[in-house]
Amino acid sequence: MKTRKFILAVAAGITAVASGCSSDLLNVEQLTAPTSDFLYNSPEGLQKAVIGLYAKDRDFVANQDNGGELYIIDHLDYCTDLMVFRGGTAATFARLNNFKTTTGQFNSYWKSYYSIIGKANEIIAAARKIGLDKEGVAQPYGEACLFRARSYFKLWQRFERIYLNTEPTTVENAFGRTFRPASRNEIFTQIKSDLDEAISNLEWKYEESGRLNKAVAKHVRAQIAMWEEDWDTVISECDDIITGEGAAYFGFEANAIDVFQGADYTSKEVLYAFQFSANPGGGNVISGGLPKGHTLSLNVTPRYDKLSGMVHASEYGGYAWGRVYPNTHLLSLYDKAKDRRYSDFFAQGWIANDKTKPNYGTPVTWTASQYIECAHFYNVKHMDKWTNQDLPTRTSSFRDVLVYRLAETAIMAAEACVHKGDNTNALRFFNMTYQRALGEPFAGTVTMQDILDETARECNFEGVRWPQLKRLGLLEEYVTKWAGDSKADDPNLNANLIEPRQNFKNYMICWAIPQAQLDLMPGYGQNPGW
Repeated sequence: MKTRKFILAVAAGITAVASGCSSDLLNVEQLTAPTSDFLYNSPEGLQKAVIGLYAKDRDFVANQDNGGELYIIDHLDYCTDLMVFRGGTAATFARLNNFKTTTGQFNSYWKSYYSIIGKANEIIAAARKIGLDKEGVAQPYGEACLFRARSYFKLWQRFERIYLNTEPTTVENAFGRTFRPASRNEIFTQIKSDLDEAISNLEWKYEESGRLNKAVAKHVRAQIAMWEEDWDTVISECDDIITGEGAAYFGFEANAIDVFQGADYTSKEVLYAFQFSANPGGGNVISGGLPKGHTLSLNVTPRYDKLSGMVHASEYGGYAWGRVYPNTHLLSLYDKAKDRRYSDFFAQGWIANDKTKPNYGTPVTWTASQYIECAHFYNVKHMDKWTNQDLPTRTSSFRDVLVYRLAETAIMAAEACVHKGDNTNALRFFNMTYQRALGEPFAGTVTMQDILDETARECNFEGVRWPQLKRLGLLEEYVTKWAGDSKADDPNLNANLIEPRQNFKNYMICWAIPQAQLDLMPGYGQNPGW
């Protein structure tokens, strides 16, 4: 079956994915508008309404309030042991300084996910009213349940002190509410209930790439089970994706770097990715209806154009800021002679590409002061060599953005087996990533240190490290030991970049409840330490 990319686009009307027509275009503006009788009183309306959730979810990457910083904080290993930060994007979160309850990203994060929850509540209630057995209702209902579950899980991981609301907001209930933090048990019970509904009502894969599916629901269900130390559920859900029914739809690439080739994440290893396009409606619409895209690639690509003999070029990643890099601790975890991920995931150095300069075609040199901005080792996973070929100086990217992939699924299952003392199956799952990278299987007993190190080697800059360290109670230890880099760690640096090591305080494990939200919820209470 031919796969269509699931583009959320603004057009004259609502067509394409929901209606089964040949066009890809969908009207996001109408779909995110206030409740209408049409959207919530028919299966066709629900199918269109749920598309608005994809637009809201993708806005997490292209958030206009904070320059797309929310995804970057979440996924580029901010506040962990794997990243060194030069400056710029979300500096407070990278350096762990100047934190305030009024910090804008706290509020944007909170609002982004509660906005998704609010819309999901409406769709779920409408689907139940129409009838889940009615043709065309199951998919949007399952998607809305999964959106709500993911949103509550993300909020809980960062804030913990969150409130539950599963009812649509109406004129009758919008005022006079009593807000109270829900217990962990209440939150997890609701999330698991939503995930069970999603698993029951979603298919393993859809014709349109970019749609939530049963594999994503099972992956998130396994993530929740990790926090509950329900190892049997972790193994069952992960194994069903990897070797069970999901194996007909998903699988591992020959090499991990193959996942990250091209503008579109259509790899069989990808469970879910945000989709972007330079076409109308392709992400973060700005004045005139033109899409802006996101800045993920700019953050991870060194600013090579400031070096002698260099000009912007798509093969070098186009426009770049040079802000977020792998640190020496991360790089030290690789067997540099055997682990192909070391050479596949990371790069350094440039060949002069300005034909008007005398050093054209030769390796570029740099000074100590230029190193961190222009010539540091960089992570190539999120570089964009594809969507800027028409304009390498474009200050944004339209490349798709990864959310979940099968490698994390396998490592979760391996960890669960370690906790159960089942080394046979721990090896089975562990070698799904380890063996393909080193060309030989891991031998011996898999330990938790092996799990931590393999997670770093395989899933760096994919939003996996921070929740893993928090869940295991290791966040403070790992950040204060290894976050950032000093001149002693990396002699090429001309200044120490170890602020997170120095500034981390244990209360930062839970983010501050945004002051703007506390002002709306009298008596709700702040997280300790803020």
